[in-house]
Amino acid sequence: MKYSSCCPKCQNTEIAVVAGGGFKGNLYNTITFGFSTVYLTRYVCTVCGFTENYVDDSEDLQKMKDKFCNPGKDSEFV
Repeated sequence: MKYSSCCPKCQNTEIAVVAGGGFKGNLYNTITFGFSTVYLTRYVCTVCGFTENYVDDSEDLQKMKDKFCNPGKDSEFV
């Protein structure tokens, strides 16, 4: 929905965007590890309620990659 502006479930084109961050009403839609917090932006279909979450900041994406995608003793790689 982020790129198509269309719900993949019902094809509605009215998509609500809820920005991430503690001061943007989206404090609890986060990923935390250590002293880092990654905020997710929500895209919500206003008809069926289907929701997608995205990490919009490239630095936050790198943090996620470093923490969760690199096998090692401190990784949570699956």
